[in-house]
Amino acid sequence: DSGTPQMKTTLFLAARSGLFPATLFQGIPARFAGGAYKSREVRLDGIPDVRLSLPADSAVAREPSNSYGVSESPLPTGPVAVSAAFTEALRKAVSAARYDDPVLMLGETGTGKTMVARSIHELCARSAGPFVEINCSAIAESMAESELFGHVQGAFTGAQKARAGKFRAAQGGTLFLDEVGDLSLDVQAKLLKAIDDKMVTPVGSDEPAKADARLIAATNRDLPAMVAAGTFRHDLYERLKVVVIRLPPLRERREEIRPLVQRFIDPWNSKYGEQRFVTEPALSLLEAYSWPGNVRGLHNALRSAVNTANTDALGPEVFPDDVRQSIVTGSGGVADASGAPLIPPEGVNLKARLLQVEWQYVSAALRIFVFNGEAAA
Repeated sequence: DSGTPQMKTTLFLAARSGLFPATLFQGIPARFAGGAYKSREVRLDGIPDVRLSLPADSAVAREPSNSYGVSESPLPTGPVAVSAAFTEALRKAVSAARYDDPVLMLGETGTGKTMVARSIHELCARSAGPFVEINCSAIAESMAESELFGHVQGAFTGAQKARAGKFRAAQGGTLFLDEVGDLSLDVQAKLLKAIDDKMVTPVGSDEPAKADARLIAATNRDLPAMVAAGTFRHDLYERLKVVVIRLPPLRERREEIRPLVQRFIDPWNSKYGEQRFVTEPALSLLEAYSWPGNVRGLHNALRSAVNTANTDALGPEVFPDDVRQSIVTGSGGVADASGAPLIPPEGVNLKARLLQVEWQYVSAALRIFVFNGEAAA
């Protein structure tokens, strides 16, 4: 019971304003509901959008846009850090941006290496120059030298015109070599020379050309092990690792899942004029998943959910099968691949887990009775 009509109006305005994710429920006392207290969600579909503006000195205006107590990132754009490990990684990135030395970022695919590299570029003295990215694992070995250093016309079959290459394209700016561990030993040797001399020699030419770019490299591979195995040059590794930044996988910073969800949902709602939000059972589901695709995987899962959901509330059932089936057992419990209960290092929110089980039965009943609430109950 929300009290006076004025109080009810305030709740409706607050929920429809978009200032924060909110769901309204109407409580029905037992004497009016057959002897048992009931509640039902209040739909806001027929209420026009409300846009509220706050004074700049308002206490609410000074609060972060999400409700998870997210610490501010030291970077002007890009990731927001909550965990100690990721906060330290961003601190190193800010510090390294002041100088011109190479940076080597280590981390699994999808941990945000490209985003951090762009942020370093935006903070450094070369920010007015270009930011050029090349994925070394996505180019054929025979074309890697041409992609990096360029070629002259007629240098090889298909070279119908000259090409500058990525190094010269990044002149005065930043060159980001993603998955640098996938380069061949021959190209590694030429890359080392280009870094040391700040000059490149295009394929088919004898004339070196100036190539002054700040270098940031990244890999998900174990470079020291590759050096020991002879598949990565020791001298290039030493040259690249002046500053080493390790980006932890998402499973090591689960406390950032909720603010990341909000970071991804907010732009969606702004773009499409919607009020989507992730329910508590779904958030618990996302926190329990191991996320082999890391932040990129989480983003893709959310995009899948908002594209397929029929309501603003994104429950566990709208997320991709691999997220749900890999950790949710038939009884609604959380388990690893072997079926053993999974207890993360930070512990388990048992109330949320039980709510997740309840939601599975409720959502199944609603689907059976085509979202007729009384019949489902």
